[in-house]
This record gives sequence, C-alpha cells and structure tokens, in this order.
Amino acid sequence: MPFSIEVKKPKVQLIIIGLIAALMGIGQNGLLVSLPFLVTHSAFSLPTWSIIIAIGSFLFLPSAPFWGRYSDNNGPKSVVIQALLGMSVSFFLLLSFAYLSNSYPSSANYWFVGLIVARIIYGCTVAGMVPASQHWAILLCGENNRLKAITSVSIGLSLGRLIGPVLAIILLKIGPFSSLVMMVIFPFLALIAAVCLPNPLQIKKVKSKAVTVHSLVPSTALIPYLLTGLFLCLTIALLQYSFSPLIESVTHWSSNKVSDTIGLLLTISAAVTLMTQIHVIKKKKIQLPTMYRFGSLFLLVGFLFFLIPNIWTLSFAMTLCACGSALLVPAYTSKATEMDLKNPGTVAGYISMSHTLGYGVASLLAYSSTLSPFYPIYICILFSSGITAIAFLAPINK
Repeated sequence: MPFSIEVKKPKVQLIIIGLIAALMGIGQNGLLVSLPFLVTHSAFSLPTWSIIIAIGSFLFLPSAPFWGRYSDNNGPKSVVIQALLGMSVSFFLLLSFAYLSNSYPSSANYWFVGLIVARIIYGCTVAGMVPASQHWAILLCGENNRLKAITSVSIGLSLGRLIGPVLAIILLKIGPFSSLVMMVIFPFLALIAAVCLPNPLQIKKVKSKAVTVHSLVPSTALIPYLLTGLFLCLTIALLQYSFSPLIESVTHWSSNKVSDTIGLLLTISAAVTLMTQIHVIKKKKIQLPTMYRFGSLFLLVGFLFFLIPNIWTLSFAMTLCACGSALLVPAYTSKATEMDLKNPGTVAGYISMSHTLGYGVASLLAYSSTLSPFYPIYICILFSSGITAIAFLAPINK
C-alpha cells in the first residue's frame, strides 16, 4: 500500500503529529469565536458558559502531568489516540446538550449537567494531547533535535489558531452550532490517521545524574520555565478576555463588528506566530537564550502599545505580542525538557499544567475589565515584566 509506505517516513509522521496538535488551536480559538453564538442560541448566559469551559480547562492541572508520565512509560501513541477520541466525544456532547438547551429550555438543569460531563471528559483526556505530541515528535527527531521537534508541534498549534477563527466565522454563517460539528468530525478523522501511524521507538531508560521528575511536584530547576509558561498564558488569555470591552471603548462599534474585529486580531496573531516559527525558529537563526530574551521584550512592548487608544495600534500591538509569544514558547519548552532528558513527556505535562493554571488565573482576573477596559492591560504588563526578569536573570545559558 503506497499510503502505508509513506506513513512510515519520519517526516510524514511529524507532519501528521503537527496537524493533530493543530486541533487544539482550532478548538480553542474556534470555541472563543463561537461563544457569543452559543450564548444567544442556548439557555445559558456568558458567565455560565465561562464556568462550563473553565471546568474542562482546570482538569488539565492534574491530567496533563499524568498523561505526560504515562507517555514516557508506555509511549505517546496510545495517549494521542485517547485524546483524539475524548475530544470528538466531548464536542459531540457539547453540541448535543447546547442544542437541546435551545430547543427545550425548561430542562436547562439537565442540559447543564450534560455540558459539565462533556467538559470533564475533555479535561481528563485531551490534556494528554500536547505533552504526548511533543514526546512523539522528540522521538521522531532525536534528542539532539529537540527544538525542531517542539517547533513542529508549536507550528501545528499556531496553524490551528490561525485557521480556527476563520473556519468558525465561515461555518457560523451556516448555523450557530456548525463550528461544534467541525470539532466532532476533525478529531475523528485525525484519530484514523493516528491509528495508522507506527509506534515510535522509546528512549531507553538508564540511570542518570540528570534531574528526574516523578512526583506531582516539579523540580525546582523547572520553576523559571514553568513560571514563564504560566505568566505567558495568563497574559495572552487575559488579553483575549478583555478584547471586547477594549475595542468597544476605542471604537464604540456594534457587537457584530467587535466580534469580527476580535476574529481578525486572533488571525493576525496566529499568522505572525506561524511566520515567526517557520522563518526564524525552525531555521535556527537565533539561539535559545536570545529567543527567550527577545521574546520577553517583544511581549512587554506589545502590551505597552495596547495602552494607546487607537484601533490600528491594537493591530501592531497584537503583532508584537504574537512575535514575542512565538519566540518564548519553544525557548522555555526546549530548556525545560533539557532538565530531564529521559522524561520529555513528563516535563511537557508540567508545562501544559502551568499553561492551564495561567488560563485559569486569567479567567479570575477578567472581571477587572468591568472596572476599566485598560486594567487587564496593566496586569498583562506586570506579568510580562516578570517574564522579562526571568529571561534576563535566570541561568538559562547553563
């Protein structure tokens, strides 16, 4: 079979792994764009939907390290397969109960429980997708090409974040639940592709003096990188939460036009991230410490530009933040995995956990936008300054 022969090539496998990781970006940004429609065409308000979504996200905290360790011990393929199956099932349940709540609002309590179950399935299964994908990519590329492996997965995530809002906007013209249908079908198709992939060769476990992480508490050597991941996701998520009041305060546009502008800003962010990863990181034009420092500076300056009340400046600020984020993620992820060379899945799980914690804290700080549209930006500047301090003061050159 020509297809099976092609699939055995590591380069083809790496592309498939990257596309599988793209589903995370498609789901995250697609759901964000769909949220106003879900509020309008369901029995639940925006705060209720925020709680429903947050439940799945917070379950990443214990689940991501667990699946990372499981991937290290048993291989990443089974973890990726269960994550894709869990993603398809959870979005199917989300679609079903959101539709039922719109059709039968009198039974909203039952549909609310169903939505909670859908997000629990999501949090307990999909948490393993990124750690296992990174582990799989490292096994395919080799220990000496960790940056290439991690960048391949990051490119997949960025590609998903790029096309996710675009696909959602197009599909939402068909119906309010069309984007959820997409997130039922795509993971199922990816599941078929993942099953066809051969199991990667595991790294042989040998005794080493390197830092080894086995407990639920990460090693202190990982703290600077985990804090960077937490602060980065906190600032990016808080920025996204505050988009609507920020744009409204600057433009006084209608909600439909604000929604389109949010989709445009997310697309700009994903496009800049993808271009940076392809043309700068993948071609190894700068070293990891330089990437770390430049990324932190771009992020900080980008948030400072968000304080200028001009719609065109917002686009430029988004570009700077996206470039900074694109440089930071592979830099701190690569440095962190070097702390435990034999357990890349476990370390990736801790990083995923720190990302989730950042998203969770951002959801708690999102209320600050009700006090002033610019308060969230001040918070983002504070935490991005923390990333800059870590980038320049932490011993990342060792």
